[in-house]
Amino acid sequence: MDQNNPNQVYYQPVTPQVYPTAPATSFLGLELQNNQFWKGALLGAAVTLLVTNESVQKGVVKAIAKVSAAAQGGVEEMKEKFEDARAEAIAESESE
Repeated sequence: MDQNNPNQVYYQPVTPQVYPTAPATSFLGLELQNNQFWKGALLGAAVTLLVTNESVQKGVVKAIAKVSAAAQGGVEEMKEKFEDARAEAIAESESE
C-alpha cells in the first residue's frame, strides 16, 4: 500500500447489520400472532357453543340413537342369516 498514491482505493470489509427480531405480541403469555393459537381458539369456541346448545345436544343424541338402532338392526339381520346358514348346513349333512 502506497500512502503517497492518491488514486489507490482502500477496501474495508463490510459486516452485515444484524437487527433483533420484533418480539411476538403476547397477552398473558399467549402469542396472539400465532395461527395455531387462533385456530385452537375458534375451534374451542365452536365446540363450546355446540355442546352448550340444547337443540344441538338433542340432535346429537337423536343421531347417535339412529346409528345405534341401525347397527343393532344389522346385528340382528346377521344373526338371522347365520342361523339360516347353520340350519341349511345341518339339513344338508342330515340328508347325506
